[in-house]
Amino acid sequence: MTQPVSLFNANCNECGLKKLCFPLGLEKSEILRLDALVKRKPALQKGDTLFHEGQHFHSVYAVKSGGFKLFTHQANGEDKLIGFYLPGDILGVDALSSGQHLSTAIAIDSSSVCEIPFKELERLSLQLPTLNRQLLSMMSKELNDERMHAELLSRKSAEERMALFILWLSQRQAKRGFNNESFRLGLLHRDVALYLGLTPETVSRVLARFSEEGVVEWRQKQLTILQPARLEALSNSKDEKSCVRIAG
Repeated sequence: MTQPVSLFNANCNECGLKKLCFPLGLEKSEILRLDALVKRKPALQKGDTLFHEGQHFHSVYAVKSGGFKLFTHQANGEDKLIGFYLPGDILGVDALSSGQHLSTAIAIDSSSVCEIPFKELERLSLQLPTLNRQLLSMMSKELNDERMHAELLSRKSAEERMALFILWLSQRQAKRGFNNESFRLGLLHRDVALYLGLTPETVSRVLARFSEEGVVEWRQKQLTILQPARLEALSNSKDEKSCVRIAG
């Protein structure tokens, strides 16, 4: 469901995501200085591109609604899905070191972002210690997400990977103060398969099994966790017979 237009036009003080984005911990006067930097872009539709791999870096983007998936293009011509970004997340940090975006960001649903020119943001952060700490925290989150992805791929069974992935999404919802047991997720099975290093058929098979056992349901972009404790157990399953082996 598309968010109301008023959300797109809200300034930082009025935004419902201000506890998740840059304004966390800032005084009202400081938030106004940050808000003066923000460029509010028109809404993007599903499939629209926010930025391309190799594009010159000049801004970071705060996700206000919807979400994005990040791809990199491999030498063999295939795409590699490396991350998902939800409301409150900051996109574009991957380009800080090289000056070019290292991935392509595509909207997974009707989405809106706030564009923040990075040079201006960096200058302001030198004047506001709290904002500077948030920039460092933002970079740390990128590293944590990379470690999480590596942990997902290290799991031996498809069942473990899927369970851990769903738990991770649930934890991100909880952190945002949203319902973490039933939420909208505009991802295709093939997107999840690319991210987890599986085939779409394997993802469908695992989700069908979770549904049959009353653990998780994923229907019409709505993901519902029915048995959180069981899902946690499946994410660390040691029972080889219960695991769906990874399809090559």
